[in-house]
Amino acid sequence: MLPPPDTEAAVQSEYARVQAKGTREAYERFIRRHPDHPLVEKAREALAKGGLK
Repeated sequence: MLPPPDTEAAVQSEYARVQAKGTREAYERFIRRHPDHPLVEKAREALAKGGLK
């Protein structure tokens, strides 16, 4: 039997992909998918800075 997935690692990996993509849409999607995760604050800061693709 496989161990349960590491959900924290999955969210962090998703956020890394969002950063690599660097689009407003990607950050907004991350915020919608994980509204209570601490990385949402970083996503909001990235949106506020602007300069996204």
